[in-house]
Parts: sequence; structure tokens; C-alpha cells
Amino acid sequence: MSLSERRHEAPISLPSPSQSLARRAALAMAVASAALLAGCGSVMPNTGNQRVLGGPIVYTQVGRGDPTIVLQSGLGDGRDPWAAVLQELRPHHSVFAYDRPGYGDSTATPPTPRSPCGIATELHELLKSAGIKPPYVLVGHSIGGLYQYAYSRLYPDEVAGLVLVDATHPMHLRRMQVEVPLMANMLDSMSRRVFRGMTQAEFNMQQECVDALLQKPRPDVPVRVLTRTVYSPMEAASGFEAMVHGLEPNWLPLTGAARLQPVEGSGHYIQRDKPEVVVEAIDEVTREARERAAAKERAAKAADVASAPEGTVTR
Repeated sequence: MSLSERRHEAPISLPSPSQSLARRAALAMAVASAALLAGCGSVMPNTGNQRVLGGPIVYTQVGRGDPTIVLQSGLGDGRDPWAAVLQELRPHHSVFAYDRPGYGDSTATPPTPRSPCGIATELHELLKSAGIKPPYVLVGHSIGGLYQYAYSRLYPDEVAGLVLVDATHPMHLRRMQVEVPLMANMLDSMSRRVFRGMTQAEFNMQQECVDALLQKPRPDVPVRVLTRTVYSPMEAASGFEAMVHGLEPNWLPLTGAARLQPVEGSGHYIQRDKPEVVVEAIDEVTREARERAAAKERAAKAADVASAPEGTVTR
């Protein structure tokens, strides 16, 4: 039911206990969502930036090795939620993390649309500007997972692997509007009063282009889909938890993942609650990506040998 429709409800009708609980749950969820959106400077080292309209897009690049691990944060977050994961990865991998425009140390206000496709395109240009060559292992949390999924569909040849960390499903908002409409309406109202700048733009544009992505090729790469297991009583009572669980299996056909990986004892920020699980998933995907690349190279060399004229020496 929309907000305009609820205005015409009879004013004397009182909510049932279950409706009242659902409203409290929805309000608490909306407030909690807004509370997560406090931006601040990053504790991660600034190793480079790209100058664009309004200022820089600042990033951290550490470690060495191929493929590079590219970290993407959720709505309102800069690089900091990845700090523990980055520290574990940097001795063995090349890792890239950045603050999207409007977050953390990135004061840029580029004209690029703040839709999933727009942000994926922006990341593509940022990596190119930073001199970081593909393919990449893309890692994304929350709406950042949606952005990395968009990247994988727009630039499949640049992707070596994908790790989704309690990612926002492309149909998340639409399903919420249908299955948990009270929460969806309250979150929409809260977003218009609390969200500002890039955060508001990303929230408003999160559904744009997601349908078109289905028409794009899906990369054949190793994938891990990590999901949380800890929900608050209010999330359960409102129907939000059930809605999320209903969407999660669809990540398998969308990404080619073999299975979901629920992370016991973790809430939405798995990279903070269980960083070792995220690191292990990234290690596994990276190892599989390297093995596939090596096998492809061996096959190419074998094909060269088979096609070479008799007596030709190949290297």
C-alpha cells in the first residue's frame, strides 16, 4: 500500500498487535539504515587518486600479484569496513579499495549516473586511470555487491572471479515494495529526509539498468555468495528476513555460483563480523582463477604446437 493510499484509511481503525510490531520493526529498520550512513575520512592509506569534477576519487592500492582484488563498499560506506580483510590479503595479493564519490576522502561530484551501471563504468575508468590491468576478482558488500555484479555483466572479459558479501539483490527494492511495503515506504520517507548527495542519488537509482543487465553475457568465473545468518527479532517479525531468504537462491543463476554460503554468527557486515570467512572466500576464488588461467595458457600452447608445421620449434 502506498503512502497516499494510507492517508485515506479510516482514522479510528487501530492496528493489530502484529501490525503494530511490523510498524515498529519497519521504523527501527529505517532508522538503523540511516544510522549506517555517517561518512568520515578513511583510516586506510591514500595511495592514489583520480582527479575528476569536484575533486578526487581516492583509493588504496597495496600488495602485489595477479589478479588484483577490487573491493566495493555498501551504501554510505567508504573503504574502512574492509580494513581487516585488506590487512589479511595484502601479504599475498594485490588489493584495491576506494571511496566512491561523496564518501570518505573522495570529494568528487562526477556527472556519471549513480545507478549500478553508472558506478560500474566509473570503477572501470578508475582502474584504467590507476594503471591496474584486468582481469580482477570483484568483491562487493551490500549494494556494492550489486555494483560488482553490474561490472561483471558490463565487462565480463575483465573479470577473473566474483565474491558477494551479503549483497543487495537486483530485485531487492521491488520485492520489498511488494512483500514488506510498510518498511519500503518508511525507508523511502526516511531516505528523503536523511540521505544527502551521492547517498541519496545511489539509493534513488539502485533499480535503474538492472533489467538490461540480464541481457548481457555472464562471465564464466569462480563465484562465492556469502550470506548473513543473524537477523534482529524485528527484521524477522516484519517479514524482511523471509524476503531476503526468498531472493538469495536467485544469485546462483545470476552469477553461476554453485551454492550459497551462509556465514554462521554474522550480521550484515560479514567483513567485520567474520573477516576470516571473507578472506578465505577471496583466496579460494583467486586460486581457482589462477588455475583456470594456467590451464587456458597450457591449452593455447598445446594448440600452437599442434598447428605448427612439422619440424618447427615452438616456445
